[in-house]
Amino acid sequence: MMYRKINSGWLKHWDFELFDIVCMEIALIIAYLYRKPQNLMQMYMRISLLLVLFAIAVDFFTKNYENIIQRTKWIELWAVIKHITIIHMVLLIYMYLSREIDAFSRTIFLLSWGISIFLCYGERVVWKKIVRYNLTKEKNQANMLLISDNERVAECVKSLRIKPYRGFKICAVALLHEQLPDGRIDANIPILYGRDVMLEYIRQNVVDEVFIDAYQSKQELSELTDIFLSTGITVHIGTGYLPKNMPNQLIEKIGAETAITTSLQVAQEWKLTVKRLVDIIGGLVGVIFTGILCLFVVPAIKIVDPGPVFFKQKRVGKGGRVFHIYKFRTMYVDAEARKAELMAQNEMKGLMFKMENDPRIIGSEKGPGKGLGNFLRKTSIDEFPQFVNILKGDMSLVGTRPPTLSEYEQYSLHHKVRLSMKPGLTGMWQVSGRSNITDFEEVIRLDEKYLQRWSLRLDVKILFKTVGVVLGKRGSK
Repeated sequence: MMYRKINSGWLKHWDFELFDIVCMEIALIIAYLYRKPQNLMQMYMRISLLLVLFAIAVDFFTKNYENIIQRTKWIELWAVIKHITIIHMVLLIYMYLSREIDAFSRTIFLLSWGISIFLCYGERVVWKKIVRYNLTKEKNQANMLLISDNERVAECVKSLRIKPYRGFKICAVALLHEQLPDGRIDANIPILYGRDVMLEYIRQNVVDEVFIDAYQSKQELSELTDIFLSTGITVHIGTGYLPKNMPNQLIEKIGAETAITTSLQVAQEWKLTVKRLVDIIGGLVGVIFTGILCLFVVPAIKIVDPGPVFFKQKRVGKGGRVFHIYKFRTMYVDAEARKAELMAQNEMKGLMFKMENDPRIIGSEKGPGKGLGNFLRKTSIDEFPQFVNILKGDMSLVGTRPPTLSEYEQYSLHHKVRLSMKPGLTGMWQVSGRSNITDFEEVIRLDEKYLQRWSLRLDVKILFKTVGVVLGKRGSK
């Protein structure tokens, strides 16, 4: 799974830092407009810039934002007072050393200081509520499975939950070699006894991360790590010997526990933020084009085959989460019912269904590759409604192909690696042959390759390749 690495340095809470700077600038403007000093506009513009620089410097050398999400309101108020006071004292010292202190209005200084405290405190309280709300939303929390033993399990659960606002929840506890005497830890946490039960739970449920707190041998730890990584699950190892096969190792604090984290890909948070911003911009542009296409596609579908214009289907997204995908309908209304009788002609080796000259496609009776449905598919026009999925956050511009529920239910554990990221409108598989690839394991290999090599540059490269593939109508059926 692509693991979201939380910044641990002074820029960890860059959002709070940015909002504080904006509030201090607003406070300075209000104070300046109240006092309206004559012929000193240039000096106060320079002070405005200095406030930004001094705020960044103070952020770097102090720990004012450390543990900010967990702090209470009164502790936060004291933290804001200290932070704003230090920045304004640094500014005052600079004005003294630059011999501009006499021209610097005491009224503006005190007003700026007081208003900054008021605005920054209010901003932090409000933004903290928003961040906490997002952290506790189920869709934003990673599902973590804990592997422990009788002796450690209760303490480990407590330690992992030590912070009330966190980006994960314990979805289950696995005890591989023993059973709890009292039968449970928490009414909301299922207990899994034995390896087979645990693996079946992972196959059937959404599990994003595993925290290994206890194991019997180095061999067992190595085997478990291999299994979890092969499914795209991020592994946190609490204690013990470390296996050799641990890519992208990180030492992290999970609650109060120290863990060695390994994942097929570790992405810095700012890169994922950029990826999401690109998705939003691309999604907005795509939705506009989709609206324009509707003027032509909607009447065409209605004329050729009366029925729904859009095809809505349940697909499986990141980690096994189910969502509805949208497309322009290119098949006859009874297409899903007729799929079973055509399975013998499936060209794909594995769990996906592909068929040349599929008779379910609208207009296919006119000949191979002809008809409205084939035209929409060859030009990829049928995919345009998925820009709605991208805006909703179910999909990304670049990712892996989202499987159908029937495909997903047949997945082996190692197939789940392709669900480690949000599914995409395009991806490595689509620009490497699309329908010309007939082996499902090759699709898995390409998806895993994309995950391991992911970067913003690779996404851009795939997007440009996609344009070439679509315009050239290569590998599309």
